[in-house]
Amino acid sequence: MPQQFPFNELIADLDEIDHWLRGSGLQAHDRIRKYRKNIKQMIDLQSRDDQLETLQNVTEDRRREIFWSYVEADEFVRAVKPLRAALGDELPAAPVKKALDGPADVFLETQKSNSGRNFMFELIMGGRLAMGGFVPAFDKGPDIQFQYRGHRVAMQCKRPFSMEGVEETIGKAIDQLKEDSADLSIIAVSVSRLWNPGDPDAIPIVRDPEMGQAYLDARGRQIADETRRFWKEKLERAGIVFYGFAPVSWQMENGRFGHAALRAETMCPVMADDRQTKVLLASFAHELGA
Repeated sequence: MPQQFPFNELIADLDEIDHWLRGSGLQAHDRIRKYRKNIKQMIDLQSRDDQLETLQNVTEDRRREIFWSYVEADEFVRAVKPLRAALGDELPAAPVKKALDGPADVFLETQKSNSGRNFMFELIMGGRLAMGGFVPAFDKGPDIQFQYRGHRVAMQCKRPFSMEGVEETIGKAIDQLKEDSADLSIIAVSVSRLWNPGDPDAIPIVRDPEMGQAYLDARGRQIADETRRFWKEKLERAGIVFYGFAPVSWQMENGRFGHAALRAETMCPVMADDRQTKVLLASFAHELGA
């Protein structure tokens, strides 16, 4: 189980977002409200049991839900805070609510219940753009549209449920972007579920957080290489980015385990010989902090 997560900081952010959603008339007990409830319970538990030994007695299902409450709430906050800062009242709460459907436990997600997390990925990529100083739009045709150095950029966001679905989802994004004919096209592929479909005991154990980042970066490049045959040379003036947000674990000096959720991104040009687009994508990735 995760130890010594910054629960108080995260719950403050969730409280503020919950206040905003309620002010917009969204009172539903959705996935993020479940995360918020779980984290509040963890704060209370940690005040009474700072070693969190009580968690050894909870069911496996409950343990998983608590774990993913932290990981996914952290990613949600990282997306929504910069989006609200960039768009203000132009970020309607209703689309955010759409992203909160589905089970709180990632392990229980199915292809019939993954629409919420699929849309959440659009918010996550929008938040990445907002954090980098760009102003994303969600209602202009593609999943996300923004301007970069005088170019209209169209981004299609895909979140394959498994490796078996990667080719189909990338192919769909390519078809959609061909129809759009933007100045620059970007296929954004979430690989988070491919790295871990919901088992907190399957997270990688690394030497330290820095090694964890290097490990996830390498896995992102591996996914890019494994899928290259699906997208190489199939879309002009385009790039493809593989995004992952995943937990890692390492053993500390006291013998306990530390945990962190880390982001890894790999940007590749679709056309190998298009030098102009390569330079543009490299510059964009640098400004984005990828």
